Amino acid sequence: MTFLLSDEKEISREDLEVRKKLYSEFMDLPENFVSKMRHLQPQVGCFNNCSFCSKFSVCKSEYWSLPTLRNIISALKYTSLNYTHDDFLLAWDRKEHRTGVIFPYLNNDIASYPYLDQFIELCYRELGIRTRISTVGFSRHNDVLNQVHKNICGGGLLCALGGVRLSISQYGRVWEEQNQRSSLEEYCEDLANFLAIYRPYYEEFGSGSRKMCCELRFNPLVENARVFTFSYQDKFVIATANYLYLSKEENIHFEETFIQDPYDHSLSFTNDGVSFYEYNLPFMVEDKEQLISYLDQNELTPERSVDVYLFSNKDGIYYSISPKLTSEGNFSLHIYPETDIRTKSGYIVTERFFINALYNFKKRRGLSLRECYFHSSYDDCYEVVNILKEYSKYYKETGKIEKSTYIMEHVVPLIEVYIQALQKAGYSSDVFFDKNFTIDTGIICNLGRAVNLFKGLTKFINEPLTPIHERNYGRHCSTMKQENYVWLLGCDFHNTLLIEKLDLFNTASIEGQVSIKKKIELENANIKIDEDSRYLFPGEVE
Repeated sequence: MTFLLSDEKEISREDLEVRKKLYSEFMDLPENFVSKMRHLQPQVGCFNNCSFCSKFSVCKSEYWSLPTLRNIISALKYTSLNYTHDDFLLAWDRKEHRTGVIFPYLNNDIASYPYLDQFIELCYRELGIRTRISTVGFSRHNDVLNQVHKNICGGGLLCALGGVRLSISQYGRVWEEQNQRSSLEEYCEDLANFLAIYRPYYEEFGSGSRKMCCELRFNPLVENARVFTFSYQDKFVIATANYLYLSKEENIHFEETFIQDPYDHSLSFTNDGVSFYEYNLPFMVEDKEQLISYLDQNELTPERSVDVYLFSNKDGIYYSISPKLTSEGNFSLHIYPETDIRTKSGYIVTERFFINALYNFKKRRGLSLRECYFHSSYDDCYEVVNILKEYSKYYKETGKIEKSTYIMEHVVPLIEVYIQALQKAGYSSDVFFDKNFTIDTGIICNLGRAVNLFKGLTKFINEPLTPIHERNYGRHCSTMKQENYVWLLGCDFHNTLLIEKLDLFNTASIEGQVSIKKKIELENANIKIDEDSRYLFPGEVE
């Protein structure tokens, strides 16, 4: 067996020995190691240091050298040829999620891999697979990375891409450190540079989660507060802070709710919930007697009707108020009473402020939320920002101070940076209104480090806290459970290759995803990045 790649006529004895060793190691694994591989990750670590990193990625990094990359691709190719001669030599049996597409990231940011262009080309030419890029961006002052990404978009590799996603959130050094090493102005310019480089991909393939898109990820709005649930005149009461919910019917019964169809993004549940009225209290509830006295003495006017669902996780039950996205937007809230396990109570606001502002904008023009808005201008984009500011003012006047502050400190700054980056990159303002390009993913999930951002409403890392989180990665019925298991082959520190079988339905379990782990040591396989190097993350000042 020669182990040659298609552009090679001969290789060194050292490379041949490495390829033989890897081939032997790979052949000791089951066929599904290659047929169900999802992550082929040529680097480890990330300097962006997001405080919601799902994989606890560290601020140091190593990556495969070019010879190592070529040796690994060769060993994978010849391993797979024992099982298949189809177009895809990796991920050909991963039918649950994107056959023939590889994800080169898990605890890294692939946009900072200095051989990404060659990685994409090798995967496409030698293995027949496409590569999906997902990134928070990179510093445009890094000349090597700038050229690498220009090579991808200008060197005939667009068809080798399986999607490009730019993630924009208020995490990472530029948002969190707030020192002289970074600035939001630089961050905006770096986002614009990335968008400009990849505009040919967008123009060729269009928008979508599997094409070109920007995903907006928002901080969680979490408040600790006492939660009260009791019966009042045979109606069920749920109250926390200055929120009050009163059942429409008497003697209601909650049936626990589960996700029915994990692929339904509008949320498909096993029951219809219970109808309640929502009231805006003029005070913060401190005790049950105070609230009962208020109910006895006042004739209340409801703000709106809501559907309330009873969910549970490892911490105990919680109430989900109107979690579904409707044609008019979303105004959801989730309330978490104390339990034997959950020692802190409170609520999470998951109201989709940005989506609601888009709805308001489109309604003024006689359009529904899901209808496209064409021939827009950037003045229209800033009108959406002004609507958000109107929401902030309204919530301040109605006593929902946490919502008012959150909009101004977290939603508006993110949207403004995004609009400016699009404009600088030369995109039409229509992409801002394209739901397939500008994707509001809501608040971040409780994954990895993010557990610290949920203020004690759970003590478990990776535990789903909302129905959307349950749909994404819960153990009962989620997209990850449907996908079952995948394999990872990745770079690890200290010249080590890491192989893991990831049982995705265990994401939210104590055991975790990894059911099989294997490490292979290779001499001089990796290149280290010095943390003191310049231009390692977006937003870094020149």
